[in-house]
Amino acid sequence: MAKKKESIKQGKKKVHTQQSKSLTQFNIIFIHLQLLLTFLTAGLFIWYIIDSSMIYLFQLFLGITLLVMAYNNQIIYRRKLATVAYSVVGIVLLILDLVMYLGVYVIGA
Repeated sequence: MAKKKESIKQGKKKVHTQQSKSLTQFNIIFIHLQLLLTFLTAGLFIWYIIDSSMIYLFQLFLGITLLVMAYNNQIIYRRKLATVAYSVVGIVLLILDLVMYLGVYVIGA
């Protein structure tokens, strides 16, 4: 009887563990790509502080970094809220970068 009560109590407990997918060689490449893009974006941020004309390149790499982070969150870590946030901010940054680039260099504003 005691075993039955114990098994019922254990059945009611919900364990919330984050399930991560087993890493493949392809996933490891994307993790390394994220690391490389993060360091490159940090370097471009420092360069942007010194020279403000680097905003286009900095914004481009920041948007790409966020999209790679969104991919890693979805495929490897399975954090859907972070995936949506990174995707939206990354796409908005890339669109803003394109509009700013076209406005300055193509139209000549």
